[in-house]
Amino acid sequence: MRILVDIRHLSSPQMAGVGGYTTSLLHALFKIDTENEYVLLSSGYATPTPPNPTSGRGGITHVHIPLPNKILNLRTLLLRHPSLNWRVREPVDLLFLPNLNITTLPKDIPTILTIHDLSWNLYPDFYSRRMQLWHKATRPEELIACSTSIIVPSSATKRDVQRLYSTPTEKTHVIPHGVEPRFSEKMLASDHGVRSRLKLPKRFALFVGTIEPRKNLLALIEGVKEYRERTHDDLHLVIAGGWGWRSHAVRRRLWKRDTYGWIHQIGYVETHDLPALYRSATVTIFPSIYEGFGLPILESMASGTPVISSHTSSMPEVGGDTTIYIDPYNSRDICESLRGLLGSSSLQKQLRDRGIDRAQQFTWEKSARQTIDVFKQAIQA
Repeated sequence: MRILVDIRHLSSPQMAGVGGYTTSLLHALFKIDTENEYVLLSSGYATPTPPNPTSGRGGITHVHIPLPNKILNLRTLLLRHPSLNWRVREPVDLLFLPNLNITTLPKDIPTILTIHDLSWNLYPDFYSRRMQLWHKATRPEELIACSTSIIVPSSATKRDVQRLYSTPTEKTHVIPHGVEPRFSEKMLASDHGVRSRLKLPKRFALFVGTIEPRKNLLALIEGVKEYRERTHDDLHLVIAGGWGWRSHAVRRRLWKRDTYGWIHQIGYVETHDLPALYRSATVTIFPSIYEGFGLPILESMASGTPVISSHTSSMPEVGGDTTIYIDPYNSRDICESLRGLLGSSSLQKQLRDRGIDRAQQFTWEKSARQTIDVFKQAIQA
């Protein structure tokens, strides 16, 4: 069958979140799926580079519409036309949307929609008015209702979708994300170069993610600060991520004198540097309020670094019994968890070993095979 994949969201130069999911999944699909053809649809001024197929793999077409997305989206919103498949002007058997997007779905072609989380619905205050309007413009209720099947990365997200949109249980499929093979506990000779280039401290706790209210950075800073004061341990904090919306409070906190010298905001880190960053950390702390999956937890486990994470939403599904869980609304929990972890070398080794073993259960090949099964079920429905 011919599968049309909406990759319009891959135009961002910083590959993370939904873009990382789409790229990794397509890489795995192209590698193992020798039966189906794929048509990749993008639009906008810049032409994104789609995932490269395995050498010799045919049956992959990239169609790019060199028009501003604002114009295309406005036409879709006003006219409800054309449908997504019409834009490629060739017959397709199935549509795959790796994320919510502004589009019109055809009624005669099965559609698979991936919903990563419902934070924009459950926590609207975490989003700017512009972002709220964009999510509203995607008409999520309509996309969910018209989709043949829905893919979510966790059971927590599945429950949210069913509760908020009354979707049948059998319509929603839980397919966890995978972890790239480059995330490994084995130190590489190039790790030292990455440490030097990023100017990493000797010992540090690590946070990876966009700096925005949902990620709960203020609680993280206060928790590490309290740990330092109570133990006199010169543990530093490295924040790896770009500045997101409503990050002014974090900026103001970092301007205060009591953070000088031990907090390092290093900005967005390229994906090829992330494994070395995780391996260099003493612990990864992920105190997010809400996540549809929580990929940094998985990446850190695969890299052999213990994790402290929130006990909310999907994060316990990812960490299992390999992670120390905290109340994200209580910064003292972060302090106490650090005291327990860093005060016990046996606990550090235990969590490291468990994390490495657990991370091996999450592969993109496994995710791709489960996704292909959903494709087949939709065609046969």
